[in-house]
Amino acid sequence: MAGYIIYNGFWNAYSIPNPVIHLQNAAKQRGITLIPFANTETAVELGDKLSIPDFDVRDFALFWDKDVRLARALETIGVRLYNSADTVAVCDDKAATHIKLAAEDIPMPKTIIAPMTYLHMDEKPSEYFLNRAASLLGFPMVVKECFGSLGGQVYLAHDMNKLKLLTDKMDARPFICQQFIRSSAGTDIRIYVVDGQPIAAMRRRSDTDFRANVGNGGKAEKYIPSAEENELAVRCCSILEALFAGVDILIGDKGEPLVCEVNSNAHMQAISACTGIDVAGAIFDSVLARERQK
Repeated sequence: MAGYIIYNGFWNAYSIPNPVIHLQNAAKQRGITLIPFANTETAVELGDKLSIPDFDVRDFALFWDKDVRLARALETIGVRLYNSADTVAVCDDKAATHIKLAAEDIPMPKTIIAPMTYLHMDEKPSEYFLNRAASLLGFPMVVKECFGSLGGQVYLAHDMNKLKLLTDKMDARPFICQQFIRSSAGTDIRIYVVDGQPIAAMRRRSDTDFRANVGNGGKAEKYIPSAEENELAVRCCSILEALFAGVDILIGDKGEPLVCEVNSNAHMQAISACTGIDVAGAIFDSVLARERQK
């Protein structure tokens, strides 16, 4: 049995990213070859039929990227993806994630989705939207581009002037505005769920940033989630049909857990380091179990 692990060749042009190496090693320990494959190493061709040159279709692929078009093309030619293209797509788009979770009554910070805009237009985000966001959410307010990673493309607006400046710079990029959870400023909880089980959790803290991401200077420590937090993380993954994901949770001013976002290909180095849990091994075991069933 052999498979692929797809990663983004633009972000990782000169080296294979750490999560890919960890997953490749986990597969090797189980006697399986997992071939790293950058999305920049192929192209989807359409004509008489859909084809993907230079891609030797094997049993399966771990999709450690956000190139949803490539994911859908691979599924079309019969490649089994973990996670699926649909899961990757909804997790990559923060607005889509919150819409789907809100439909199932998942607790989250108050959120308002910006209307769709276009490039090369004189009009900026509507006054109605900005005023509505300010009225509903207050200041400071979190502004997030819908597509972003590692805490990037997430900003804090302290007043209406800053909000206008931020949203004016968005151009046609979709974004959301979100309630600032003061009780969780600079702190969050990540629970890694694999195959319906919460297998590892960490608390991230930053003394210098409202974002807790380790890549932005945050520090990670092992965390024991409550039953409510674990149940919430598992429910999110079930709703989004994610075989594995990192669920980020904020804690409200009454101690209630609030879902911040769900990452379908969350990094695992920090959480494995502070918990001692082999997250990559757990992910690959879940994939292998499904492949053996087939």
